[in-house]
Amino acid sequence: MPFFRQKSQTAYQNIPPGRICVFLFLVVCSAIFVACDSRDKILYQEAERLWLEEHYDDAVSKLRVVVEEYPDSGYAPKALLRLGEIYYLNLDEPEKAIDYLTDATKKRAPDELRLKARLYIGEIYENSLRNYDLAILQYQKIIKEYKDIIKEDEYLYRVANAYFRKGDYAQAVIEFQSLLNRFPKSDLSLDARYQVANSKFISGAAKEALRHFQQLLKDSPGNKYDYDIRLGIAICYEELSQLKKALAKYKDMLKLYPDKPILSRKIDSIKNRLNKKLK
Repeated sequence: MPFFRQKSQTAYQNIPPGRICVFLFLVVCSAIFVACDSRDKILYQEAERLWLEEHYDDAVSKLRVVVEEYPDSGYAPKALLRLGEIYYLNLDEPEKAIDYLTDATKKRAPDELRLKARLYIGEIYENSLRNYDLAILQYQKIIKEYKDIIKEDEYLYRVANAYFRKGDYAQAVIEFQSLLNRFPKSDLSLDARYQVANSKFISGAAKEALRHFQQLLKDSPGNKYDYDIRLGIAICYEELSQLKKALAKYKDMLKLYPDKPILSRKIDSIKNRLNKKLK
């Protein structure tokens, strides 16, 4: 054992003093950098804990430190996304949410993170700010930029539905039909077909709407829109002044849906209209 200790000490003594200083400097610098790198992680983890505990303002404070003091950190994009989520979902400040989410889309980050940020922006414009044009723009960007990792039919539906909510029913029909043409077996095909019929009816094309409603009922009997489709058919007959057909449809519906008071009122209304015609 003494032999080995002596050998180690001798080897150490043979190192030039300058090299020892450089070595120690590098060790100190490495320790400093490790400490700096770990602080952003600690802050982010603390923010996540606070977020889960619903201490949103405290979580925001720590996330902002990550974003502002460590902009090149791997945690910065995550912090920006979380800030956007908190301002959107928890603090009801959609404009601030958009600012942080937009910054998240510009960071070097996994596509999934930037996609999520972009989707939030679209949803905020659509649901919170009612700016359907900007919502549509976000959904179209997603289709263009993330085509390989998304279900495109879902975003085509979002575009079409935003036009519907905007009140641009003609364009909504075009977009829904485009979805159906490109993805005829989509899980959203039933929804798209129903919205085509609905758009036709709302825009005053009762005859076309009737045709779409009837075909949809034939192709998908008992679907989740069954009541609304049958009601649409009956109302279309009313709009087309085919009152006897409308009355028959309402009576059929009342047998299927006896708990719907609107049907009894519709039946009474049409009976009164028919009686007036007979006088």
